[in-house]
Amino acid sequence: MDTQPEDEEGRTGEDPQEVQRLRRELATAQTQLDTRGRRQRRITMWRGIIAAVLVVLAALGVTLSVIGVWAGRTTLNTDRWVETVTPLEQDPAVRAAVSTYTTEQIFSTLNVEQRVKEALPPRAAFLASPLTGQVHGFVQGTVTKVLASPQFAQLWPQINRVAHRQVMAVLNNDSTVVRSSGDKVTLNLLPVVNDVLSNLQQQVPSLFGKTITLPTLTNGEIPAGLNQKIEASLGVTLPANFAAIPIYQGNQLSAAQQTLVKVKQYLTLLVVGSLLALVLALWISPRRRRTTLQLGLWLVIFVVALTSVIRAVRSQLIDQVPAGVYRAGVDAAVQVVFVTLRERGTQLLWLGIIIAVVAYLMGPGRGAVVVRRWAVQAWDFLSERARRYGAVVRADAPGFARRYLDPLRIGGLVAAGVLLFFFTSWAGLLWILVLLALYELLVTGVAAIGREPVGGGVSAEAPGNERSSKSSGLTA
Repeated sequence: MDTQPEDEEGRTGEDPQEVQRLRRELATAQTQLDTRGRRQRRITMWRGIIAAVLVVLAALGVTLSVIGVWAGRTTLNTDRWVETVTPLEQDPAVRAAVSTYTTEQIFSTLNVEQRVKEALPPRAAFLASPLTGQVHGFVQGTVTKVLASPQFAQLWPQINRVAHRQVMAVLNNDSTVVRSSGDKVTLNLLPVVNDVLSNLQQQVPSLFGKTITLPTLTNGEIPAGLNQKIEASLGVTLPANFAAIPIYQGNQLSAAQQTLVKVKQYLTLLVVGSLLALVLALWISPRRRRTTLQLGLWLVIFVVALTSVIRAVRSQLIDQVPAGVYRAGVDAAVQVVFVTLRERGTQLLWLGIIIAVVAYLMGPGRGAVVVRRWAVQAWDFLSERARRYGAVVRADAPGFARRYLDPLRIGGLVAAGVLLFFFTSWAGLLWILVLLALYELLVTGVAAIGREPVGGGVSAEAPGNERSSKSSGLTA
């Protein structure tokens, strides 16, 4: 007999209105769940974007902080500046540039060729040019000797100390050693010219036509009226830019000085802001490993980019100097001044590479998993070999040390003697003596491990053992 199926509500006894209500609530819950999921995904997306922006700012801030710290410590601190530029007087290119410039200044001021012509008879006038060349070589040789003398080695740091103190006032145009006049900034080498003229007076008094008396300068300060004393002694009128080497364009130096002052003022804020941006980036980021990887990559990018900018600026500086000995001297000077910044940039570059590599290797990527597996296998292999070799060394080292105790001790003394050729300071000598003493104690202690005492129990039991051995031999 066929029967009509009852509807679902009739079988369950549920109210159709209740079922509809429950269905509406379920649909509402699903809609809210979908909305919440979309909101969560949107929040996660924005957290990632904000973290990415913050990590870019942090990487840029760290890179600029390194440059700012270098600039503040090197160019705005007199002691650090003197320490940086003091080796320049030993650089051959710098010394050649200063020698050439000083010689040209003295020659052009004294008008040596005209004096030679006046000293020669009319029929020997053709010898004026060759003789002038000989005098030029002699004067430049004298200048080179002055620059290589211990007196100049002591004078050079003092000149730079005085110059740096006054270059900080270049914006006010009140410096006597470095001044901004017109469109150029000059470094006054009058103390060097003064020493060269004094040496020439001692070697060739007749070069000046009379005896000259010049002061002895030892502290880098230019005495008041030194120009007038030189003019009176030589009987010439010195040009306004005498012994003044052009360093840089005045307006560009002013802009650089203003930039450095601002960097010094806001350097602490820059460092703190960079660290704060990094902390916020890691705190906000939904994927901290990826944010750390981005930090390393951005550090590498900014270091490379700013290195290119610094090289372009350096090339611009050098291109403004005439080609030849002067450009070579400026290039060498810039290399020396920027050496610390290059070291810091290299360190920051490697730091970024290490951060990026470590962050990548900690991730779930296939390459990272393979590298970690290889690292574990290599560690297990090396640990096993180290345990085996360690056991062998512990077992055989005492015997080896006892057999070769004297050669090992002598070898330590020889090694210490070789090291003395490379470390000549008192601190180096102390460290070598301490290491030598520790080495000798270690060798002696290892050789004493397991050594049988003299007159021990073996000799006391030897007769009995001998008899037992003989009797056992006979029995056998």
